[in-house]
Amino acid sequence: MTLKNVAEKAGVSQAAVSRVLKRDRTFSVSEETRQKILNAAEELGYHSKSETWQAGADELSKGRVGIFLLYEELSEIKDRYYQIIRLNAKNELEKNGFSTAEYFRETIDKGIEEIGSLQGVILVGHPGNWFRLEELRSVLRSTGIPVVCADFQLREGELNADYVINDFKSIVRKALECFERNGYEEIGYIGTYGIEISGELQEDDRYRYFRRMTEEKGCFREEFVWLSDNSYIEHGYELGQRILKEKQRIPRAVFAETDNMAIGFLRALKKAGVSVPDEVAIIGCNDIQTASFVTPPLTSVRIYDHMIGIMSARLLADRIMTKRDEGVKLIVANKLIVRESCPEGGI
Repeated sequence: MTLKNVAEKAGVSQAAVSRVLKRDRTFSVSEETRQKILNAAEELGYHSKSETWQAGADELSKGRVGIFLLYEELSEIKDRYYQIIRLNAKNELEKNGFSTAEYFRETIDKGIEEIGSLQGVILVGHPGNWFRLEELRSVLRSTGIPVVCADFQLREGELNADYVINDFKSIVRKALECFERNGYEEIGYIGTYGIEISGELQEDDRYRYFRRMTEEKGCFREEFVWLSDNSYIEHGYELGQRILKEKQRIPRAVFAETDNMAIGFLRALKKAGVSVPDEVAIIGCNDIQTASFVTPPLTSVRIYDHMIGIMSARLLADRIMTKRDEGVKLIVANKLIVRESCPEGGI
């Protein structure tokens, strides 16, 4: 028997069941509704199961935290970015005495049922996935449980959460300044169309800043922008092949939204005999481990993804222990790592 079963029998939300069974004194509910929930839990034998509200209270005293991964587990195999965030958040929490429970997209329903046993929540992913999980959104808003969003930020008023995010403006500026120091005037971009939020397509922050900055410099060229549905290696490779097959002119330098896309694009150029960086210079984003091993080694703006995980855990621990109500936004630094795909000063 689950929290959801109790909620359905009592005719209330799972959030209400969770807070009543946790004996949350800050939760305002009529005595009639409270009794209805208690009766439903007793009739269904919810208190006799291992995941009862009493067990939840016991775990709460030990500091149990949920890490909700807003994507499918398979995604971590194709791109380790979120995996690094997840593992560092988990290690930091456990190092400081918290126990953790992880819920991938496939097991989010289980996580929702266990909200009552959690002291806080870290959300890892992007807002597109967040807005597709209506039930999770509703439960987190109504319970008021401490939440930290790792690597994404929500619109104001959506959730009273803490945020640990990247400075994408700084990332793009570092790449463009490197191109500028090399004297490259024609600059292109490969990336994604963005993410869908509430039925509207939202451009990736890197592309928005790229367009804004190049327009300000008077060097933005629409024909040098190529976008795909996703940002894995195969998408960068497919874009490169399409550009070459259609005999489109490639600019002197290209900034890629992710290292994976840059590596795929680089492979397509090499296959066609286009020399990097002699003919086309490339800069990626994130500085994944593979970036230094491709030929030529990839220049990239390093994102400290491990720090996103660590600082998300620390902010959540702080919020739990101090009972802080005000949200905090923490911006993680980045660094340009120069290699042969775009060396300083050119060739």
